[in-house]
Amino acid sequence: MRKGVLKDPEIADLFYKDDPEELFIGLHEIGHGSFGAVYFATNAHTNEVVAIKKMSYSGKQTHEKWQDILKEVKFLRQLKHPNTIEYKGCYLKEHTAWVSRRTSVIFLLLLPFFSFFLLSI
Repeated sequence: MRKGVLKDPEIADLFYKDDPEELFIGLHEIGHGSFGAVYFATNAHTNEVVAIKKMSYSGKQTHEKWQDILKEVKFLRQLKHPNTIEYKGCYLKEHTAWVSRRTSVIFLLLLPFFSFFLLSI
């Protein structure tokens, strides 16, 4: 992330100001990929079960990682279809973006089977 980038109101508007470590409880890792780890958790305010992808934008290629996060957040904000997982918001904490999406317990239970299937292809 470039210094002062959140001073740009258009970029700052992409992120919620809440502390994700206080907002989401019971984080359990359900997967890991090249862009980061995916967790399921509960929103402490709404009791809604969500999937969270945590993506770091520190270290090597910081600028590229930050640009990838911005692209994903902008895309997810526009995506509205009954067959997709609903985007709930993105939060920043210590050089990590927390991308939150609504999910269901059924999806979380079936995820290991999808992962096994995809790995066997």
